[in-house]
Amino acid sequence: MNKDSKWFRLAWPFVLGVALVLAIAYIAPDPVPKTAELATGKYDLETAIDGQSNKINGPVYFEYSVKQDNSMESRIFKLHFVNPLIAEGPGFGFLIPISGTDEMIEQGEYSVDEQSGGIMKRFDTVFGYADLGGKTSALYFSESGSISISGCTPREVLGEIDMVLQDGSGGSLRVTGAFKARPLPSNITM
Repeated sequence: MNKDSKWFRLAWPFVLGVALVLAIAYIAPDPVPKTAELATGKYDLETAIDGQSNKINGPVYFEYSVKQDNSMESRIFKLHFVNPLIAEGPGFGFLIPISGTDEMIEQGEYSVDEQSGGIMKRFDTVFGYADLGGKTSALYFSESGSISISGCTPREVLGEIDMVLQDGSGGSLRVTGAFKARPLPSNITM
């Protein structure tokens, strides 16, 4: 028997093992979505006001409504983020117009029209507001950014937010994070 063929018979399992280990190590796992760690009806956001960051979390609700504009009806998806640290003020809210008569919002990214200047001039863009109450009486309105809806059922809407809001005096508020909203109960009004 040839010396080279004996070496090949003994070495090929080792070479195959190394190749398998390298192939498995190269395969990266899918990233875990931020919403996976949240309970239904909760959000986890980071806010930054003029460079100062804070983490906030609390309840989040969604609802659908209809806006009558001349002779046209528009369906609106509303997200309500309640800030549990502040007794007064509604917290954060976002309105997303949805087309057609679909029962639920569709998965996808919904963006602010940066040309609107934070004011809802026409109803085809995301509109957001923040009323932080407490020490500041400033109201913030959407300037730029988006909300990504990654999942939707009648009992839950999952997504992530990356939004910049501005007040009337040029101050800015950045809101980033994830949410798992549940339907707004009928006994709560916002």
